Amino acid sequence: MLPLPDLMAAKKTLTQKAPPKKAPVRKNLAKAAKVVHAKPQREYAPLIDLDQFSEVQLAELMAAAGDAPGRKTYFDFKEERPYVRDGQRVHLEVGRDSTMFDYRDELGTRIERTMVTVPPKLREQIQDVSGEEQPIVTTAIIALASWACHELKKSKRRLVVTTATDHLDPLRKQVRKALVGRARKTR
Repeated sequence: MLPLPDLMAAKKTLTQKAPPKKAPVRKNLAKAAKVVHAKPQREYAPLIDLDQFSEVQLAELMAAAGDAPGRKTYFDFKEERPYVRDGQRVHLEVGRDSTMFDYRDELGTRIERTMVTVPPKLREQIQDVSGEEQPIVTTAIIALASWACHELKKSKRRLVVTTATDHLDPLRKQVRKALVGRARKTR
């Protein structure tokens, strides 16, 4: 057996005192509360400068491509043979991208609106066909639609409707956004 060292006789060495443990700091949640309860700030893409367009150019951009001078109809049409879908003969095909234009004036207010948007070009066509200055547009549309459905079935044709091709569509969208944005600022 080996003798145990004398612990009491050992020299005490100087040790540095350990830094005292800090109590956890309470965090101020005021900044977090401001962020959590703040209303979201929207950032909008910069709007196009409307002053860069002349009045004629702006008027052209505020109308749909289907209303361009020289066009005969608002939509593009082509006739094809009907086909069968789910046991039904399809005589009219309106494409998903065939949408109506959102007509607005310089103040961003919607114009050319009724329960159904009737584009100016269609209004002109109905005036031309009816021979009247102020025809009853809604009745004329319903009558023409009813007649067209009958004719499509009778002639065994299918009408494919697509939106008028428009190379200015991105610019038209920017102009409409700018008009609405400017109108909101003035309110």
